[in-house]
Amino acid sequence: MVYSQTAVAHKAYYNYVYSFFTSFCVTDYKPQFRISKDKRTSKTYSAISFTTMQLPCFNEYRDLFYLSNVKIVPNNIYELLTPKGLAFWIMDDGSKQGTGLHLSVYAFTNEDVDRLMFTLQDKFNLKCSIHYNRDKKPRIYIFKESMVDLINLVKPYFINEMLYKLGL
Repeated sequence: MVYSQTAVAHKAYYNYVYSFFTSFCVTDYKPQFRISKDKRTSKTYSAISFTTMQLPCFNEYRDLFYLSNVKIVPNNIYELLTPKGLAFWIMDDGSKQGTGLHLSVYAFTNEDVDRLMFTLQDKFNLKCSIHYNRDKKPRIYIFKESMVDLINLVKPYFINEMLYKLGL
């Protein structure tokens, strides 16, 4: 498994995630730093990543979330998604949007996005809808009316550095 954080400024969050996977990496593993230049925009980007060993314990999750090498949302996401999992989803792919919050779901089919949104609505009682960015890619929007409930649900799992994504 490879985990990458493109915002190297969020090194504390990277270290937080890495702390959960250290025992799955080879001894004395060193994080990988990478700098690349976008040829279209001439902007320079940096990233930090780690790679775990290929272990059978990860196969169960790969089988759940990939079908023929395509990322999917499993049918039992309602049972799988926890407040802690939602917190990490927001820290990874969430962004404050006005008085609400966007969750990026670009890699999923419309059916998968619907399944995620309905899980957020039914399991966590969050008011949400699907918004599209200028590239017509979907995002789940969590409305202002649900932000207090969302914050109460996920804040215990957030690190201070990432609280800005909740508007805190």
